[in-house]
Amino acid sequence: MALRCSTCRAPWRGVTTCARCGSDLAAPMHVATRAWELREAARTALCAGGPAAETLALARAACRLHATPRAQRLLALTLLEAGQTAEACALIERLLADTPEEPAG
Repeated sequence: MALRCSTCRAPWRGVTTCARCGSDLAAPMHVATRAWELREAARTALCAGGPAAETLALARAACRLHATPRAQRLLALTLLEAGQTAEACALIERLLADTPEEPAG
């Protein structure tokens, strides 16, 4: 999911000021960075077999900040790890419904 200016929706070009409208993008960049840090911590904890509740809390926090498709897939994995299969299945079904089908061929 590409980041965009919250004011004019121009694609983010890796700078703190939007090239199109001049909006300050420092705050959204900080939020996206924090969400990435939380996803990394959740992935690390999941791979290390850390406490399921802590891993799930990290994944949920990341999704609250920036619910990218990858963040939602990570959340689904942590839900499964935590034994919350009904919520994981519902999330997986939503993710599958939102995924465009590949062309046959």
